[in-house]
Amino acid sequence: MTFILERIGEAVILTTEIFLNGELKVSRKEAHGKGKQPKNLPVFTSRMEKREYYKSVNHFDIRNVLDVKGFLNDIRANWNTYVAQVSQWIQKNPVKRLVVTGIFTVVLGISSITSSAATVIEEYTYQVRSGEKIEAIAAKHGVTPEGILNANGLTSINGKKILLPKVEDRMVTATALNIRSQPTTESSIIGKYKKGDVVKVVFEEDGWAGILIKGRVCFVSADYLTSKQAVESSPTTKTMYVTASSLRVREAASPSSAIIGSLKLNDRVSMISTSNGWAKIHFNGKIAFVSQTYLTNNEPNKNINDTLNNTGTYVIKSGDTFTKIGKTLGFSVSQIQKLNPGVEPTKMKIGQTIKIPSTTAPTVNQIIITAQIGKVDDNGTFRFITAEGTTYDSKATGNMINELINHQGKKATLTLEGKRGTKLTLVSIQ
Repeated sequence: MTFILERIGEAVILTTEIFLNGELKVSRKEAHGKGKQPKNLPVFTSRMEKREYYKSVNHFDIRNVLDVKGFLNDIRANWNTYVAQVSQWIQKNPVKRLVVTGIFTVVLGISSITSSAATVIEEYTYQVRSGEKIEAIAAKHGVTPEGILNANGLTSINGKKILLPKVEDRMVTATALNIRSQPTTESSIIGKYKKGDVVKVVFEEDGWAGILIKGRVCFVSADYLTSKQAVESSPTTKTMYVTASSLRVREAASPSSAIIGSLKLNDRVSMISTSNGWAKIHFNGKIAFVSQTYLTNNEPNKNINDTLNNTGTYVIKSGDTFTKIGKTLGFSVSQIQKLNPGVEPTKMKIGQTIKIPSTTAPTVNQIIITAQIGKVDDNGTFRFITAEGTTYDSKATGNMINELINHQGKKATLTLEGKRGTKLTLVSIQ
């Protein structure tokens, strides 16, 4: 059998010819369905129009043959010849070209799971950069280094153009998502993903997403994955932490926008950008907004239990509650409750002694916020109004007081620092 790459205009299509005793027995060519004629090329009015048209055309796509499953069987039976011809074709063509050769479909054994042409894996051509490791490329695409070498008929990829499976990174939105061996709910569960995990999707069929895990094709419900665009359009994010006991998550950057959830103290947040006092974040696989005031880039102390082992005491005063004590001393309510399991917060008496965490220095938080400067007192205490319309008190010292007076009544970007439960101090103003 020989494989032939035919050129029609600028499009390359694949055909096979199978000979038996010198006679042509089977010929599979590009077809668009039974009884249909091949699609005629449009009339181009410019080179740019022609170039843009061909960018959207798969120039090498085995799904155009009449018998996809039979073609895949032919590939298996003549593996070395076919891989060598495809590799030669790749070296002569531009990189990042979308193709469907069937090679990774065979390597990953997908055709043994389903015979649908829709589940033939899309691929693309890639130029390996100097010093780039095959292990890193494999991990990025959910395959193994051996799989890449096998699919390209190579022993080394250094400086080569290679074929890779086209994967879509998509995020899990369910609290827990089963990984199954087959695209059915009756198949065995071989693992689980948790919310926020990113999976590598190669195809979707009947509500199931085929994913790649170290060269193995597995399945998860596509209903619990973000859309392709949600992940691909996400810019670089910055990790921030919540400083409020409860922080509302809104649909849009407005205090009147719908509340779609909430975050707790010390929750980690992936922040995309900030504008007018609002932080744009990822939340349950969607884009959402929270007040920037209650986010910090300082990671909370992870050794809470170590702090709790070193305890101090506190004498209850009039009006004290766990919330008020925690805010004043820089501790969370849960820390105080853990040390005082037998104390009823609503029945505390003046003079009663409770345990509190040791007074190790709380973490200094820093926030950057755009706000309107309000009243500035001579002692440095000042007020600022956020985009949400909320007024906060803070303090400034030295030259910062004069800077505030110059900006009074105007919008400015403030950098503030402070320990939890204490008034923030102005560090800079722009």
